[in-house]
Amino acid sequence: MKIQTLTIDGIGGIEHLVVNFDEGFNFICGPNGIGKTTILECVGHSFSVHGTDILKRKASSACGKFTAIVNNDGTTVTTEVNISSFEPNTPSHINTLHQYAKSVLSLKANRTLQYQNIDAVRKDRVGDDSQAHQEAMHGVNAQEIKSWFINRYLYSAHPGALTDEQLHNLALAKNCFSLLNPDFTFSQVVASSNEIMINTPGGQIYFEYLSSGFKSSLSIVFGIIKDIELRFKSPTKKADDFNGIILIDELELHLHPEWQSKIGGVLAGVFPNAQFIVATHSPHIIQAAQPKEIIALAAEDGRVVRRQLDNSEYGYQGWTIEEVLTDVMGMTDTRTAVFHGAVDKFEAAIAAENFEDARVQFETLDKLLHPQNYLRKILQLDLATIREVARD
Repeated sequence: MKIQTLTIDGIGGIEHLVVNFDEGFNFICGPNGIGKTTILECVGHSFSVHGTDILKRKASSACGKFTAIVNNDGTTVTTEVNISSFEPNTPSHINTLHQYAKSVLSLKANRTLQYQNIDAVRKDRVGDDSQAHQEAMHGVNAQEIKSWFINRYLYSAHPGALTDEQLHNLALAKNCFSLLNPDFTFSQVVASSNEIMINTPGGQIYFEYLSSGFKSSLSIVFGIIKDIELRFKSPTKKADDFNGIILIDELELHLHPEWQSKIGGVLAGVFPNAQFIVATHSPHIIQAAQPKEIIALAAEDGRVVRRQLDNSEYGYQGWTIEEVLTDVMGMTDTRTAVFHGAVDKFEAAIAAENFEDARVQFETLDKLLHPQNYLRKILQLDLATIREVARD
């Protein structure tokens, strides 16, 4: 199942916006408050039922509305939802494509993994349709990950206790510890304490001792595998065969830029059949993506619009981060006010042919600039010209 088109009218800060989605990855970028999370929420709410306090109509609109067109195994289905409420505690009633909710996984920004003491191996939560409806709006529960993994690992020692698909998913989960850094590998689950242990270059450590970036990535991958297993039981499903929709808010959370550039490829490798719709502020994620995968939002005359991008063969993989920030993500300036102030004063001194003032500002700029920045040589030439004028 894949979502093809989403049309939003009068919801959040969006007056009117039509978004066509790629069947694989969709990276939504743009400034804060532009509507990235609103798009994710509208997609998630397209597969739920009952009331919601999350989506609100635009302040200037009498009523908000969104329409989703979905392809479900070759059959096109459409849902339209009205959002009438603007007040914080007044929900809007929705009744959408909830029968397909188990094929939609939503991962919110609050997915930090804290230490859990697991006293006993727990049985699976019932992943029924009602739970799937709620999770489409409120997100999957990342705190179930440790218990789920321990359950599968300990029962894997007993022939026939797990299905072939569950054993496959356990092996997939084990491999995920090494995807971002091959020096980290799964070690064991300690039977006496139910602790997950990881091999690292510094020795064996507890699962919860991994860095925030590591745990953020694992919460995404494990959360997806876990929920696929809990939702698809009759028959069970291999996680990498999942062909539904996965929503992720702020994919780059806690990740070093090097890992930000890798995370899209990691997810595509683990879940090759899924459709990802991701909100991000990371130029490193955008730099590694294909142009057809990027949904860049901008404000134009007070309205949210989709930016027209250069659809070159290699996307932005040869662009600098600064070029991605300005030409794709719409950042107007990548320099600080301190830098611009020094440049303005330098240029004013040059125009006035005041060598001493220009020299003082050059010394400031010399300290501000990167050691290899080419601009330094240009400034030196300007300063040398003024020195000759001053001598004359």
